[in-house]
Amino acid sequence: MRLRDAVVVVTGASSGVGRATALQCAGRGARVVLAARNAPQLGEVARECRRRGGEGYAVPTDVADERAVRDLAMAAVARFGGIDVWVNAAGMGIPAGLEQAPGRDLRRLLGVNVLGAVHGARAAVPIMQRQGRGVVIDVASLLGTAVEARFVGGYAMSTAALVTFDEVLREELASVGEHRIAVCTVLPGGPRTPVVRPAVRRSGRAPWRPVSARPSECVARAVVRTAVRPRSRVLVGRYARPLHAVHAPPLAAVRRGSLWTAGRRVGRAAAMLVVRAAARHRMRA
Repeated sequence: MRLRDAVVVVTGASSGVGRATALQCAGRGARVVLAARNAPQLGEVARECRRRGGEGYAVPTDVADERAVRDLAMAAVARFGGIDVWVNAAGMGIPAGLEQAPGRDLRRLLGVNVLGAVHGARAAVPIMQRQGRGVVIDVASLLGTAVEARFVGGYAMSTAALVTFDEVLREELASVGEHRIAVCTVLPGGPRTPVVRPAVRRSGRAPWRPVSARPSECVARAVVRTAVRPRSRVLVGRYARPLHAVHAPPLAAVRRGSLWTAGRRVGRAAAMLVVRAAARHRMRA
């Protein structure tokens, strides 16, 4: 896909990875729809997008609100006629361990990090199906899937859920023969620094092993490459690939193992049915 004149929706666009992604897309001539709660910062990003040669259209949005996300999608279609790429980059962290984190904060975190992406996909996929094409990109992290998560358990839990959501969405689309929409998960080798910085300040320690948390611009470059050439999983960072290889067995192997196990269970069940039928036949005889 060429990004020039493509319509790219980016959530979390007021700062961090979302902002960097929006600016890099604009630099390639994309028409970028910017979503976040902070309207003044969105306006600044929109102006910077225009300075870089693209278009920037700010739509203040709380991604935890499903209706607001649907309105965001409709605003993109009304303004530019469609949606080519949807990037879920909105995220937050809680500066406390799971035992100390208030329930209200945990619900908000899951609402933004997980349900925000779910809302985005549910809003974007039907539009992409009508168009016959599209790319959905979720920015997650290896934190919670392959990296020890201390002091930021809520964030790690949400990224693990996001990875699972993407796998399920890919399978559901494939099951109905929809292969024109790519669902991509970008996995930096460490957490996004702006999201977890409060936890570092409070604890005085880094909440992960030293796996090189990637600068926002580096992760954004991976997002842009994924929009141009979609892949299911994109690892970002020097140590991301070996960590992922060690902690996450290849999905195809897991599927083959599951099918083999299921086949054995079915085979045993069928054998038992045959044995029981033979026993009943002998009793009648």
